[in-house]
Amino acid sequence: MYNRTTSGVSYTLEATFKEKVLIAAKLFRGEDMKLSYGKVWRQARTVLVLAVPPIVLLLTYPLFLKFLPAVPLEEAESEVPPAIVETVTKPSKTSVPPIKKYLVQAGDTLSDIAVQHNVDVDTLLAANPEAEDIIRPGQQLLILSQKGALHTVAEGDTLSQIAQMYTVQVDAIMHANNKDSEFLAIGEKLFVPGGKRAKRSEAEVSRAKTGRMVWPTIGEISSPFGYRWGRIHTGIDIANDYGTSVRSALAGHVSYVGWVSGYGNTVMIEHGKGYVTLYGHLSQYSTFEGQYVQAGQTIAYMGSTGNSTGPHLHFEVRVNDQPINPLSILP
Repeated sequence: MYNRTTSGVSYTLEATFKEKVLIAAKLFRGEDMKLSYGKVWRQARTVLVLAVPPIVLLLTYPLFLKFLPAVPLEEAESEVPPAIVETVTKPSKTSVPPIKKYLVQAGDTLSDIAVQHNVDVDTLLAANPEAEDIIRPGQQLLILSQKGALHTVAEGDTLSQIAQMYTVQVDAIMHANNKDSEFLAIGEKLFVPGGKRAKRSEAEVSRAKTGRMVWPTIGEISSPFGYRWGRIHTGIDIANDYGTSVRSALAGHVSYVGWVSGYGNTVMIEHGKGYVTLYGHLSQYSTFEGQYVQAGQTIAYMGSTGNSTGPHLHFEVRVNDQPINPLSILP
């Protein structure tokens, strides 16, 4: 169907296929169809107006970025609003103090070692209980970097018991060892800040790495400790035959070998913490000054030198130069 005007009269005709082709060609060329051509132009113009700006922007965007001033990364990050950046600050836990190892040198004392490592003797002994008996060259000691004690957890230990033992608070032990619970594992080592090891009893001090104090010889006690003939007898006398072996009652450091007035041939051994044993009236020695001996090791032989009425061993135990009854700590 198409409209056509002839001599001022408009009428509608059914177009044949050939006419439809001709009409389409004229529309394409803009002939005899001015209204239709104008409409097509307006639509094309609209499309161009809408399409050109994005195309131009797309082509010029790289040039725009090239001339855009650069902003440093730090400055850009600082411009982020505070509400967006969340800083989580967790309380830092106290690190367990580092533990060093020290090899004992000839002539070392506990006091010297403590001063050298800026700790006290109590801290040194708390980490090395065996050092109360004796220290010897080549022995390895644990050195804490802070004053306190090093406790090895034993079966049945609880934090409350350990805190009470060292007179500190449970919280202090937990904080120093980064513990979140009171669970303890057997063999676990705990640093006890400011803790001091409980002092040992007389009987406990007599124990060395090899066990309890041993009898220094065999025989019969011919004279006990205490007052005798108007004066104190500072040890016990053990009688036996000449040449009977005399042994060190505890592991220790031989501090003296020689003659002592009244005692005759004498050996003295230091055991640490002020404990010294003395062996008098000997016939001969089998040790020397400076030697480190074990409990039960032969150091001399029984005799009757000095003020003596027969072969016997005079045996003394001194604590800070004060004699105590050896029977109180002998097995």
